[in-house]
Amino acid sequence: MPPYTYAPTVDFFIEALTRETGYEMSSFHTHRKFEIYYEVEGTRRYFIEDSAYIVNAGNVVLIGENQLHKTGAVGDGSSSRIVCNFSAEYLGEITQAFPGVDFFSFLSEERNHLLNSITVRQQNDIYTMLQRMIDIRDDDPAGPPLRKMMLATLLLQLKKLCEAQQALGGAGGRVTNRIVDEVQSYISQHYAERLTLTDIANQFYISPYYLSRLFKKTTNLSLVEYINGVRVKAAQGLIERTNDSVETVAGRAGFMTGAHFRRVFKEATGFSPQQYRQFFRRINKEG
Repeated sequence: MPPYTYAPTVDFFIEALTRETGYEMSSFHTHRKFEIYYEVEGTRRYFIEDSAYIVNAGNVVLIGENQLHKTGAVGDGSSSRIVCNFSAEYLGEITQAFPGVDFFSFLSEERNHLLNSITVRQQNDIYTMLQRMIDIRDDDPAGPPLRKMMLATLLLQLKKLCEAQQALGGAGGRVTNRIVDEVQSYISQHYAERLTLTDIANQFYISPYYLSRLFKKTTNLSLVEYINGVRVKAAQGLIERTNDSVETVAGRAGFMTGAHFRRVFKEATGFSPQQYRQFFRRINKEG
């Protein structure tokens, strides 16, 4: 692992990384920092202490101080993630200013390790805040305090989302149903293709009605919501990395029409595809 992972003098680190093929971390590791891991694209398997989790696009992994963890590949497909490591001391001034607020303990709870019952809009809020922390320049005098305030705000939002997920009665926030686990991985690998409830149900030899009810009960999202979320994430990546037209992006991300793509994308991100491209380029230019 990179030295920043273990170095006690490094109180904050954030990084976005894309791997084109499956990557298997060689061993478990632990560090005196908390960790927020956001899966941007693809599917990974995450091991924390003695539990295993399937992490799909839009999912968040939360890890406490000194908890053993590692990631593993699911197939040979590409994946993209943002990881943020930070110590409690990094937010010392903020936690002292708000002594009645617990910013950290929820990160270590097993039931909060996998945050997956969140909407596409909530996923994009998390992604945007992490991306903005990446974009902050260290040579900007306002940069360090701004980054700390953004991290503290993100932690409070994640805490509320964990509480909401717990209220749903899920088993520790994990996908505990084998069929739903496999369906999510299948969608992550085939989102660019035509996907219907019937087609997916046939892949797993179950009825569409049963799959629809099971998926909603397990994830608190409809199958269509989940598929659209995966496709929006893929479209965001294409808009950020290419100069493809909106129609081309829509097709590559699995949307059948440009009009449907624009509606779903705007609903999920708050931007039209064109506005999102302009926003992304402006933010990167300023950074």
